[in-house]
Amino acid sequence: SYLILSYLILMAIALCFLSGETIRCYTCMGSNNDDCNRQGSKACPGYSDACAVVVGHDSGVMKSCSYKSFCSQANSQGYRAPGVRVHCCYSNDCNVTSFANQLPGLTYLLLFSFIFPLLL
Repeated sequence: SYLILSYLILMAIALCFLSGETIRCYTCMGSNNDDCNRQGSKACPGYSDACAVVVGHDSGVMKSCSYKSFCSQANSQGYRAPGVRVHCCYSNDCNVTSFANQLPGLTYLLLFSFIFPLLL
């Protein structure tokens, strides 16, 4: 788990130096999908090539700019937390809808600490 998080952080730092065509994504945190969407969407940094939605049970929904390697890693390895789901899509504002309700508190904070730099 620590190795996965370290790998993902290193990938985020490395991708900061890449540029490309930007995608628009909803970037928000909220208690539910509608609450989150009210915060709106934005143009992602040049290295982003995906939009992500992270949800689980009883803590909220988080949407962000992301990248395909994060999505692949999250879906293949998982975060080993019950009820946590990561969904990625690859077109403008494609993360407007979510597929579950909430995210567990501790896991939510860990995921947010990784994805937060992508929101900047």
